[in-house]
Amino acid sequence: MLGVRVMTYNVHSCIGVDGKHSLERIAAVIEEEAVDVVCLQELDLQRSRTGGVEQARMLAEMLSMDAQFHPTIRRHPEQYGDAILSLRPMKLIRARPFPDVPRPLPREPRGAIWVEIVANGATWQLMNTHFGLGRNERRLQAAELAENWMLPASDKPPVVVCGDFNSRPSSLVHQILARKAMDVFRVKGLPHPATFFTRLAFVCLDYVFVSPDVMVRDAHAVVTPVTKLASDHFPVVVDLEQTRIRDPGGGR
Repeated sequence: MLGVRVMTYNVHSCIGVDGKHSLERIAAVIEEEAVDVVCLQELDLQRSRTGGVEQARMLAEMLSMDAQFHPTIRRHPEQYGDAILSLRPMKLIRARPFPDVPRPLPREPRGAIWVEIVANGATWQLMNTHFGLGRNERRLQAAELAENWMLPASDKPPVVVCGDFNSRPSSLVHQILARKAMDVFRVKGLPHPATFFTRLAFVCLDYVFVSPDVMVRDAHAVVTPVTKLASDHFPVVVDLEQTRIRDPGGGR
């Protein structure tokens, strides 16, 4: 068995519900969970509201990880987007915006980032995304992710898809994604944890999906005194193992 520990975390520009901007607090949450890879949403780069720093790079340096950052919003010199940080060797496969959708709410571009991670001798396809707020917008983004990202990645399993999907577990968005991969909480027969809002959590918006050749050892939201303050979302952590390895000839 070849394993990897993954976190998905909407960090709200590292601004906590107490109004404090703290990279150190977010780094402490990640470090405490001892993850191999973390998918982060809502990161700033050179934005005045967060001191003009490159948040992904600084978090990576604090954690001795490598980083791949994909800005979905660019207003020179400020940028805003998502990142993947990894302790393991990582190669960028794709990072780009989703196609425009009609009447988004608000008019905010969305996209995804896809990397390959080598962990314990296995190569994992790992994606991170953050869907929009409009219902139809999210459905179109789910279809795009499923057909043009998850489907081609399935040729090189195992596949892990993380993100803030801004959708409930019963939504059509969830159903679209579940046609290509499995929700880790459903695999484990666990109720979906409430990941938003940390002051009074009432809904799950943050998910991890995995390909069928992945065994889910554990899946949980990280609810601690620190995570209740550090962001408006709770992080989700999963322990995964590959159950099938393809041989060089393409067999199984």
